[in-house]
Amino acid sequence: MKSVRYILAAFSFIALAACSGTVDPDSGTETKDPMKEVPEGVLRIFADKTEISADGNEEVTFTVMFGSEDVSNAKTLQLIRKFNGGEEKYMAYGVNKYSTVTAGEYTFSAKYYYAGNHFTDNSVVVEAKQFFTGEEKNYKRRYLGTLFTSTGCNSCPLAAKGLKKLQEENPDVITLAAFHADMTIPDPMTIAETYEFQSALGGFQGLPAFFWNMREDSYTGGSVFTESFAVEQEAYDTYSGVAISTSYDASSSKLDVELGITSNMPAVFRYMIILVEDDIPAKGEYEQNGQSQDYIHYNVVRKVLTGVSGDKINDNLPLTVGVETKASKSVTLSKAWNAENMRVIVAAMTSEDGGFNWTVNNVNECKVGGSVSYIYEE
Repeated sequence: MKSVRYILAAFSFIALAACSGTVDPDSGTETKDPMKEVPEGVLRIFADKTEISADGNEEVTFTVMFGSEDVSNAKTLQLIRKFNGGEEKYMAYGVNKYSTVTAGEYTFSAKYYYAGNHFTDNSVVVEAKQFFTGEEKNYKRRYLGTLFTSTGCNSCPLAAKGLKKLQEENPDVITLAAFHADMTIPDPMTIAETYEFQSALGGFQGLPAFFWNMREDSYTGGSVFTESFAVEQEAYDTYSGVAISTSYDASSSKLDVELGITSNMPAVFRYMIILVEDDIPAKGEYEQNGQSQDYIHYNVVRKVLTGVSGDKINDNLPLTVGVETKASKSVTLSKAWNAENMRVIVAAMTSEDGGFNWTVNNVNECKVGGSVSYIYEE
């Protein structure tokens, strides 16, 4: 694929052009619309702007033409982006919008499947400008790790142990949630949300499977996560904080959760609430294949109180910079769960593709019945 950095000025002009062409006020002649000049069988990408603010809110919209056909939202179209000349990252199918909070240079091309794969013969460069308000808080950056596991999986305990080791090497940085699935034998810790999250993360097959921050492209198999964690640390900037306050009535088993999200950016947010339980002995129906009965299950997801892509907050409007926005949920815990060993995980989620996918920007956690304030870097 060849770069078209040298025609960025032309793309800026395209953003202002009508489909039928425009009249140059200096010459009085009609200019051609490049989107109507794509040869048949050729795939080409155009952008409505080549500069955006890295505020998590302003978007660039791409038009992808396959000859005279607009395939920008086709189910077999994928945008491909490079950040500052790095690795190519494939975006979700059918998405033609992008926003970011990470300043830098993004190069976009596209792939389209129609009787075979077609790649654009050009690319467009979009510069994301640093966004400053003068009111930024230096929120501590935490990562949500999602493990898919099963009591019927012989290799899954190695993954759990590898993640525990990574947590110990990075104290108070990594929050883990383990979704159990039926495999070979029924797993008593399997919940319906397991398969909803599996589908949301690309419908992967095989266990163990692990993802950082609900990012499908962060998939990791096996039991070593050091490299994927290093990659995730470079993937995006944290610009939000999460606070949690909970109250628990043991007599009724009712749990009330109140959360707050505050942001340095005027981005649209969602929030996710996950309840996990630790210290579950691998005995009886909880026995783990390939492990003795002194094995312990940690981070077991018992319930998700929100949708797989989170729930809306602030009426789905961009947050006001520096102003806390709150939300709350209530749930009755099962008598089969040990509330004393349970934690509440709250993730602040944002979207880079116009709301098609939602990923975690920051996360916090506390014990059931406890609370935690915003955490800042020292």
